[in-house]
Amino acid sequence: MSRRSASRAKDAPAIRLRSPAQIVAAIPYLVGFHPSESLVAVGLGSEAPRVCLTVRVDLPPADCSHPLAQLLATHLRHAEAGGVFLVIFTEETGEPPRPDLVTALEEATGEMGIEVRDALWVRSGRWRSYRCRAPQCCPPGGTPVDAGQVSELAAAAAFLGDVVHGSREDLERALEPVGPLARAALDQTFERVRRQFMSELPGRGRDVVGAESRALLMAAVQARAESAAELSAAEVARLALGLSDVLVRDSALTWAGTDLEHAAEAVWVELVRKATSPYDAPAATLLAVHAYLRGNGAYARIALDRALASDPAYSFALLLVEGLDRGVPPKALRAALTRNGRAA
Repeated sequence: MSRRSASRAKDAPAIRLRSPAQIVAAIPYLVGFHPSESLVAVGLGSEAPRVCLTVRVDLPPADCSHPLAQLLATHLRHAEAGGVFLVIFTEETGEPPRPDLVTALEEATGEMGIEVRDALWVRSGRWRSYRCRAPQCCPPGGTPVDAGQVSELAAAAAFLGDVVHGSREDLERALEPVGPLARAALDQTFERVRRQFMSELPGRGRDVVGAESRALLMAAVQARAESAAELSAAEVARLALGLSDVLVRDSALTWAGTDLEHAAEAVWVELVRKATSPYDAPAATLLAVHAYLRGNGAYARIALDRALASDPAYSFALLLVEGLDRGVPPKALRAALTRNGRAA
């Protein structure tokens, strides 16, 4: 999700989701946009009823229901989910729609010991349960999706500067490069800063320049934590050049999951949109790591698509794509980054 401000995560209220109505209302906040023609699985941890993984996929053709169900169940198992809410968003006809997909998902998750807490569908702003037919709680006409069910979550999102986009396409557009006029000015500044950077590098040495890059990044993140002021063109160029050093980039990973997480994400988003290609790829990949560690695979993939569109050979982005494809859980990624000294 794009970030407008960067308040400290530790001050945000803890949010608990207890009912199907709350799960349905919370999904746009969990994936960053309002899904359509989608399947969303909200996995809950086996040891504590917290959201451990949120997966959104386009609704598959009928003949792909079983392969998708197996893949999704595998991802949930890798995330050590003990339970899952399944929610289908569709305007397709049928009462209920896509029962084949729900049955395949129930069978696949059941084989792996994952309990389906409920299976729901949302159509025209109203939700219904595949399982419950009691009119007092699940009326035949459905129940309106009520954002008030998650007013605390909405308040927390506003507190942290999170934006819920209208669609996946809107979320993708939030990471699109700036327009051509701004692009030309940024590229001109970048070339000037790059020439100066490269001319100074041999004399000063990589260690000194790297330390300066880390200090500049820290200053930018701390400034964003206090203010939504944007970076100057020269700052965009210098920070992007700094992140081209793998050691500097890896040091920036330590902000994921900390008080400065949202401030760092705001800086990454700005660099993704403004840095000259392919120097925007490291920032896009850092953004993907933040989303991945939160269990938001949808946003992680969008950020990785953006990174690889800029630099198709960017190895860290390719590694993260492989991890997502294999269903590597967020905590396993965090452990791997920690072992390699890349994250706290």
